Amino acid sequence: MTNYADKLVGKKIAVIGGSSGIGFGAASLLLAAGANITIISSSQSNIDSAISRLGGAGPNLQGLVGDVRDEAAFTQLLVSIAPLDHLVFSSVDRIIRGALADADLEEAKFLFGVKFWGSFVVGKALAKHDIVKPGGSLTLTSGAAALRPKKGASIGSALNSGVIASTAALADELTEKRIRVNTVVPGLVKTELWDKLGHSKEKQDEIFESGAKKLPVGFVATPDDIAEAYLYLVRADYSNGTTIVIDGGGSI
Repeated sequence: MTNYADKLVGKKIAVIGGSSGIGFGAASLLLAAGANITIISSSQSNIDSAISRLGGAGPNLQGLVGDVRDEAAFTQLLVSIAPLDHLVFSSVDRIIRGALADADLEEAKFLFGVKFWGSFVVGKALAKHDIVKPGGSLTLTSGAAALRPKKGASIGSALNSGVIASTAALADELTEKRIRVNTVVPGLVKTELWDKLGHSKEKQDEIFESGAKKLPVGFVATPDDIAEAYLYLVRADYSNGTTIVIDGGGSI
């Protein structure tokens, strides 16, 4: 019987969105668990940076460029690296925040194209082609805005709620292929996405300091902290159609 600690040794895992943020944290932890990792990102420079930070390319680590908004090309990319044992989807373009009255809905529709529609592009590819082996998994990524919807995050809440709502349905869709589907729901996390909101480092520190005081654990997560949830879901053969909330107790 395989030792649980060695369960992922030699397994082929693709991490979509693995060049930065939470996806990078997941790729790093899965690599440390002995898996062979393929990082997929829309940016070659981000891939190069991520691979450098992970110790350099080799037989257990590679990077590929792919844009999930181009369904046909992205599906072909996944087919080209099949068969995989597991697939992690953590792509996100930008956090959608701000007053609804000032929202650019066309931009919001564009942003849905990665995290929301991207989940379905990947799910459809797995349903149609033999990309992930039977007994493997697809792990999606949502966000805590789905759990605590409020003003300033109405569009983002809807996006993340949609991913959660689709989890069980996608798991049911992929039952015949014996591919498990689960979703990680992170809370407040220190990632590069905050830079895209235009916040200065000082403003970000203020947000994180304030957030830490409100959390029972007393600190704001890094991507490495959130990565533990991905490691669990990839390894947990009995987990299917579920969501794992990892928010430092913010939902208490």
